[in-house]
Amino acid sequence: MKGWVVVDDALVRKAFEAAPRAMAASMDRYVGRAGLYLAREAQRVLRKNHSIGFSTLAQSMHVSRPFPMARDVAAGVRYARYVEEGTPGGYRGLPPIRPLAEWLRIKHALTERDARRRAYGLARYIRDHGTQAQPFLEPAFNQSQSRLAELLREGAAAGVRAALGVRGHSAGVSSRYGA
Repeated sequence: MKGWVVVDDALVRKAFEAAPRAMAASMDRYVGRAGLYLAREAQRVLRKNHSIGFSTLAQSMHVSRPFPMARDVAAGVRYARYVEEGTPGGYRGLPPIRPLAEWLRIKHALTERDARRRAYGLARYIRDHGTQAQPFLEPAFNQSQSRLAELLREGAAAGVRAALGVRGHSAGVSSRYGA
């Protein structure tokens, strides 16, 4: 899933035509701030909805720059998608036993042997019934849309001020989340 926040404004386009480097530098700086804000918000949502057994998922949140004026916010662990979307029941094989046993050992103060024994039962249950989705990226995006738009408006205003000398401009910003 991806979320987009788009600045679409005639004066901003005019400023990009007049001084592309100044606008790109200004917007890229503020797009970076928006990416970091969204990553922190996703971590906050993860902690708030108690969907993490360890802090590995929250700590793996990172922001990358695929190209200028764009940021990708993603989790750096393979299982993040399964937390976000859940899993259907009935797949072949068992989920990994070791992480389940470690989680059970810490969560329920079990011995290593009891945790491993119970982990097999939990793995069979997950295999048969799946897991419930615990979304964190989409709620974080939805909750922070106004702040993301505000950051991009600030970046557009700073760029327009640098490129054209116009002060106090408020650019039009739209956003959406989807496939």
